[in-house]
Amino acid sequence: MNTDTIVILLPLKPKRRAGRKYLIAPNGATTPATGATPQLQTMQKALVRAHLWRKEIESGPYDSITDFARKNRQDDAYVLRQLSLTFLAPAIVESILENAQPRYLTLQHLYNLTSLNWDEQTEKISSE
Repeated sequence: MNTDTIVILLPLKPKRRAGRKYLIAPNGATTPATGATPQLQTMQKALVRAHLWRKEIESGPYDSITDFARKNRQDDAYVLRQLSLTFLAPAIVESILENAQPRYLTLQHLYNLTSLNWDEQTEKISSE
């Protein structure tokens, strides 16, 4: 061994819990091996999917929404329902992306709101 080298041994054991890697210290304390990554919630995923699909349909090689659905092996009704989320009021979208939406709000509520104008959407959410 080179005299200029210092070797430090740490008795840490990498373990997996629920698919995540953790380091377990000798005293039993656990620390995630990597930093926590924020998980997108269901409504956030749906909004992102809707806007990505809309952009792809508008700028892509698709002739129609039906063509997009068929080429992506999706049901027409499902694609239309997802795309309707692009018509939500900006205030609602912002609250969902910040994870600050009311707890009672579900995707089904959002689908029902898309037929209203933006003022009616925000009023309906604030009144429930």
